[in-house]
Amino acid sequence: EYIDIDVSDFVEGELEDVLSEKGERYPVVRGRLHLKLQDLRPLVLKAVRSARKYQRQAGVLLHPTSLPSKYGVGDFGKEAYKFVDFLQKAGQSVWQILPLGPVGFGYSPYQSPSAFAGNPLLIDIDELIEKKWLSTSEAKLPYAAGGSFVDFERVLAFKSKCFKKAYAKFAKTADSDGEYQAFCETEAYWLDDYALFMAIKKEQKGGSWTEWPKTLRHRDKQALKVMKERLQDSIGLEKFMQYIFHSQWQRLHDYAKNHGIAIMGDMPIFISQDSADVWANQKLFDLNADGTAKTVAGVPPDYFSATGQLWGNPQYDWKAMKDENYGWWKKRFKKLYQLVDIVRIDHFRGFESYWEVDGKAETAINGRWLQGPGKPFFDEIKKELGNLPIVAEDLGIITDEVEALREACDFPGMKVLHFTLHFGDLGRFGFVAPENSIVYTGTHDNNTTVGWYTHDIDDTMRAAVGGLLHARSDHPKEICKGMVEFAYASGARLAMVPMQDVLGMDERSRMNTPGTVGFNWKWCLKPNYLLEADAGWLKKLCERYGR
Repeated sequence: EYIDIDVSDFVEGELEDVLSEKGERYPVVRGRLHLKLQDLRPLVLKAVRSARKYQRQAGVLLHPTSLPSKYGVGDFGKEAYKFVDFLQKAGQSVWQILPLGPVGFGYSPYQSPSAFAGNPLLIDIDELIEKKWLSTSEAKLPYAAGGSFVDFERVLAFKSKCFKKAYAKFAKTADSDGEYQAFCETEAYWLDDYALFMAIKKEQKGGSWTEWPKTLRHRDKQALKVMKERLQDSIGLEKFMQYIFHSQWQRLHDYAKNHGIAIMGDMPIFISQDSADVWANQKLFDLNADGTAKTVAGVPPDYFSATGQLWGNPQYDWKAMKDENYGWWKKRFKKLYQLVDIVRIDHFRGFESYWEVDGKAETAINGRWLQGPGKPFFDEIKKELGNLPIVAEDLGIITDEVEALREACDFPGMKVLHFTLHFGDLGRFGFVAPENSIVYTGTHDNNTTVGWYTHDIDDTMRAAVGGLLHARSDHPKEICKGMVEFAYASGARLAMVPMQDVLGMDERSRMNTPGTVGFNWKWCLKPNYLLEADAGWLKKLCERYGR
């Protein structure tokens, strides 16, 4: 029932101060404590917590499009607020989302036509009805929704019609709407180019800007003036959608803050070639004279791919970026921090060194590593914007130089249990996560934990994982719960769990399979998901592991 503890073994004697609460029952004599075992755990946790540099937290990864909605795709409506309520009830403090920008090829949030704009598909239709810009009959979805997948084509067609009808009524009073006018003025530094870009793109039947007439491609002032006048309605519609998006998101963001939930957003390092940003800032990218990419981004061949990954995003002209004192990047960071509280930088290693491939290449095999902007870049951002809460996505094959950059910037890195366990990276004493790290069961690019355990590892590995988690190896859902607790028990400052793992879902609920097209980004929750989401279980884990 009792154990003797040498208090000097604990965080330079800080445990002794904590144990003084029990001084009468368990006095410290000559540096040793005769302690009842049942009292040991909470006291040690309190001592360790007092010595930590970072607050221990827990969060859930779920993109808003995956929320249930009667309008076919998750949005900023009532279900988003219910989800925040669930997070608070479950003792969570972080909601991680994917990029909020308009979606591009394959409806991927990582291939957006803008680094600043918001995705109109996330706009809550109910608010348009409440403001009498849309009637109930006009807002009726023409097909049955409520399944596990988003039909993006149908949703886009439906919501586009709704926005056009709502804007037609809004436009009548837009000039006297102070909030709208203030928004357009404040956001003009990106909104004007974006709205014009999207309007021209529609007129050009969706063609890439590199295929537009030469005068538009090269932004001839007179040609742009003509387009602004001719496409006034289309430009106004784009600005209206951005105004509604930002208004709705800000209310939801404020609601989350007031409920103790911070939003972790996502910043893809690269920009889509067919974007307003590249079109409006051509000198900042490595382009040919016709606007096409001279060199593009990707990663070389590795364990996962014999030909590497060819992403096709144009490379930055880092010299040009530096010459303008990283002004575009400062605006980008500033804008994103108006939308979220924490930023996860996707492909962080690209700031240390990046894989450059010829723009005409068909694979990423033939390329070269070039030096990125490194720490001076982040020093310049910090000088302008102050200390920013950043998470570095440092997955994959990471060099010592990348680790050194992350540590020099004091950014937490990512530890994914699927990878750690799969490759046996447990060390002599098991899995040890640095305090300044974020531990995930899996990410949006991984299979769900149930799917991973069932299909992605062999019987030997399954038995080992079951043994590690003290869970029955023939019960994937039990394994999943064990993995979640394993993440919570880790030393990492933040334990992040995809919503699919909170619910113990299988591979059918996977969000994205890198290198494939067709089924990605479509998964969504069913309307009754909260009946199966055990908030009490998560809260108990938070209490047990001091999160």
